[in-house]
Amino acid sequence: MTQSAFERLRPICVRLSKEPSNDAIQQLRTLLQRMDEGALQPFQQYVLFPLRLILRDPKKMPAGCCENALGCIAKIFSCTTVSDWQVFSDFFSTLCILISPQANFGQVSDQAEEFKLAVILCFEELLKSASDTVLSRLYSPEFLPAVGHAVSVLLGLAELEKLKDLRVRSMTCLQHLAQCSGGESTSNTDQARACLASFLPGITLALSRAILGDPKQGQKVTTTAIHTWSKIVAMVMGDLHSPSQSDENSKCPSPKEGVANSPGRDLLVKRTPEWVESTAKKLDILIGRLVTMATNQSWKIRLTMVAFSEELLFSCKSSLSASVPKLLELLVSLIGDEYDQVAERCRRILETFAQAHMGGDGEGDGVGDGVGKPLVELLEENLHSLMTALPRLMRTADDATKLARLNLVIGYLKLLGPRISSLLHSVSHLRRLSLALIQVLELDLRDVKILEEATPHPESAACAMKAFHYCQARRKYFKHFADDRIYKAIVQVCHLLGKHGNITLLVDHFLDLFHESTSHRKQAVLILNEIMLGTVETRLDDSNKASWEGSASPALRDTEEIELAVRTLLQEYLLPAYWNLPTTPGQSEAAPAHKDTANWLVVSQQERGSISLAVLNSNVLLISLLLEGIGAFAQVLGPAFNLLLMECLYSVFEKLADEKSIISQSAYATMVQICMACGYQTIPALLSSNADYLVDAISSGLRHLEMNPKAPLVLQVTLRHSDAEMLPLLQDTIDEILLTLDQYHKELAAMMMDVLKTLVIAIYRWFPAGKENQTSSETEADSESAHDGGPTSQDPDPTDDHPVTHESIRDFFLEHLRLKRIAEGDVREEDIEGDIAEDLSEATGEGVEHGDEVDREKVLPMHVKTVKEVLERCLHFLSANDPRLRLKVLEIVRHGMLALQNHQDELLPLIHRLWPAFVQRFQDTDQLVTCRACQTLQTMADTGGDFIQKRVIKDVWPKLVSFLEAQAKISEKAGPAYRHTSACKLQSAILHCVGPVCTNTGMGGGELAKMATACLPYLSARQPEMLQTVALESFEAFAELEPDAIWLTLNDVYCPSTALPPHEGFPTHKFYGEINPHRGEYAKNIPRLLDQL
Repeated sequence: MTQSAFERLRPICVRLSKEPSNDAIQQLRTLLQRMDEGALQPFQQYVLFPLRLILRDPKKMPAGCCENALGCIAKIFSCTTVSDWQVFSDFFSTLCILISPQANFGQVSDQAEEFKLAVILCFEELLKSASDTVLSRLYSPEFLPAVGHAVSVLLGLAELEKLKDLRVRSMTCLQHLAQCSGGESTSNTDQARACLASFLPGITLALSRAILGDPKQGQKVTTTAIHTWSKIVAMVMGDLHSPSQSDENSKCPSPKEGVANSPGRDLLVKRTPEWVESTAKKLDILIGRLVTMATNQSWKIRLTMVAFSEELLFSCKSSLSASVPKLLELLVSLIGDEYDQVAERCRRILETFAQAHMGGDGEGDGVGDGVGKPLVELLEENLHSLMTALPRLMRTADDATKLARLNLVIGYLKLLGPRISSLLHSVSHLRRLSLALIQVLELDLRDVKILEEATPHPESAACAMKAFHYCQARRKYFKHFADDRIYKAIVQVCHLLGKHGNITLLVDHFLDLFHESTSHRKQAVLILNEIMLGTVETRLDDSNKASWEGSASPALRDTEEIELAVRTLLQEYLLPAYWNLPTTPGQSEAAPAHKDTANWLVVSQQERGSISLAVLNSNVLLISLLLEGIGAFAQVLGPAFNLLLMECLYSVFEKLADEKSIISQSAYATMVQICMACGYQTIPALLSSNADYLVDAISSGLRHLEMNPKAPLVLQVTLRHSDAEMLPLLQDTIDEILLTLDQYHKELAAMMMDVLKTLVIAIYRWFPAGKENQTSSETEADSESAHDGGPTSQDPDPTDDHPVTHESIRDFFLEHLRLKRIAEGDVREEDIEGDIAEDLSEATGEGVEHGDEVDREKVLPMHVKTVKEVLERCLHFLSANDPRLRLKVLEIVRHGMLALQNHQDELLPLIHRLWPAFVQRFQDTDQLVTCRACQTLQTMADTGGDFIQKRVIKDVWPKLVSFLEAQAKISEKAGPAYRHTSACKLQSAILHCVGPVCTNTGMGGGELAKMATACLPYLSARQPEMLQTVALESFEAFAELEPDAIWLTLNDVYCPSTALPPHEGFPTHKFYGEINPHRGEYAKNIPRLLDQL
């Protein structure tokens, strides 16, 4: 078999020696692949000889010949074992020279990347195939320069090349050269360790540059470099082979037999304890740089860094003792990684390490001072130093570094677990931890929107929520960071403190910081809120929605301790010194208690503007955080929070009516959290259950208005969020409001009008028109059926119940003749007897029932009576001096009309009484008041119908017509800025209301023509666009009432074409609109109206 193999190899090898070619190399490679394993070993050098000749002068060879030859050599090495030192050293040197730069060492060789990759692959197979004897001479001192050359070449390729596969292969080859790739024989490991120790600085520096290089180089390059770095360092600096003073001589063999005089002996490093210590200090610097890769975006790189830490922690724990804290930090920072593979491996490594070192004495470890301490002590020291540096990092570092440091803190706290409680008993740790959190969570007070955002006062039924509506929590802006992930990490730190720490100690300490400085208040409140949430067993999600659906499960620790902490914090939060801080520039620190009611509302000029913008922003945010804290307390205590409602419900409702949007939104979120925690389905349900306390508090506040100026606001909020069941309970309070308005109408009119407006809107929401119409119609139908025994419609059709027959027609005419005879004076005896019988029956039975019905109608429903009393009070304020007050009164009148639209007997007399003062508002000095009067007039027309037709024609129409005619000449010449003027808004309001008013009052004839003529100029294209739009709407309403008259009016202004008579007998009529010189202005709008007609 050997002879047969030789006969097949010989011709190809001879041919290849004489004439190297790609075909010959390919044939040789094909033949090698067909040979059995082991058959090639005897002919190894014979086959390698012609291939070695090709590598001597690669430039003279055909293109691709050297690459093919290298591939063939790699195949030979993979099938055989290199046991001849001469062959190994020759190829070792040749391969290194092939890829070495010719001129400038340290730069990339100018060879093709494919060629260099083939050399590296061949080099790798050469190292794999070397026998133990060859490897023993490879790592000998005399061959140290050649090994150093190979190491430098491989590092140059790994660091400077562009081809990713070439860089990865170079580092893999370096691992084989260092005998640390895995699977190698351990017989030469000691020699390799001693040899590679000489090149450790260069290897670690070059690989560090590759690791920390361009992020675009690819994660495969980075992970291979990290793996190579850790393997080589663990092999050289491993604790199992670490030298000591006692066995230094045994570890470093004495020179003999000429080895001491070998040229490489001076280059060989003596691995003494001093050398290990010195090298460890230098490696610690590099490790400090490399651990920053733990924040890399690639999870594979982070996973490789975990393996990096594991390798060094368990292999070099003693020799690299100074770096152990850094490696532990890396693992701790990744224990909460978003990828389970990374987090689980970190957790497993730390558990293994903790089992060996959590006990504290480190017996048998042989570790240095840095690791000889218990792991708990080490974690506590690292946590202390980290919290010391955290404020500085938050001011200077980027967001990625900040997040990494916070994740590290979270990892430390998770590892410490229940030991956090004992850690916090240390004054130094507690002070450093609390101050770090206080400084990190400093809020940004420069946002002007904090004061600009005003609470939108709801004026429709939309404000009454049958279920909780999702309210997006306002994002908090911090001074030192902007990334939400950083804030979530800080919140998680607080949760861990609340979960494992001593609640009483934490509450007392942060309350001390709260009182210590005004600049610490907001941060202390925020931290306390999150710490209390951390006591809940079921963790709340970081998302805002989860906080709305937060569980109110019992706390982990003693419930009494939690309740005591909540009571303490609640009492502190509700102190007037913090709860009633000024939030507007004109608000003083505390309301002065003057005896005269007229004076306590006046703010002096010295107080006004004395508070800076930053302080106002700070106050708004502090109150918002206090409200969030109350919501958090409700989530923590759950149903037990019902016992604390009497202490905080009124105060929370007071903030719900605050004019600052941030405060009102926070108060609403707090109310929702209270409802969910205490088991209420809606806010009205919460109000109904606590109505007695709330109404009593409101009434008491109204009686002592000087001390409780926000009591009317609380009443407004109560009305806004309650249901109809609250009206009987609030009746006495409403009477007090009306009485206060009568007594202090000059000072408190504006405030009380806001309350009355909210009341009228609430009544209209509680008793909607559709439902009331349906109920009243059904009641009337039932009563009519009971009294008359006939159909219930106003014009009953006898055909509905009685078919038309000859008898019914005969009876109809007989009755008609009888009535006609009686009308002519021909009264007979039977007619008198019939009338007497009818009168008796009505007097005895039906008359009594009708009398009872009249009496019942005099008893008004409570809500109708309330609205009636409110509108009667408004009568005296329609002519108030303050235009803002007149606007509020008109708004109350408008909503009052809507609330009474189903009670015409009460509505129409009120309209009659309000009309004289109301009409004067169409000549008001403030045009905005006139605009609101137009809206109110439209509502009056909707509810009163033709009752106000003659009044409108007599009192309102002339004023509106004259204003429209005079202002049309001004608006058609005005520029774009005119639409922002009050005059333009008044024109729009009038044009918007005249159409519905005419429709609802049934107006027609000449009065409609007057208004149409006044509105006609606004169809001109020269008018502002918004006025043209509302004018079109008005004419559409006019056309429904008088289509023919409107058609003629429009054609007199603009006639698109001559109207042809239907017959030649009729004369042709020409409209003025055909020859109108200004007809072009109306060509845009009038044709649209004519098309509809």
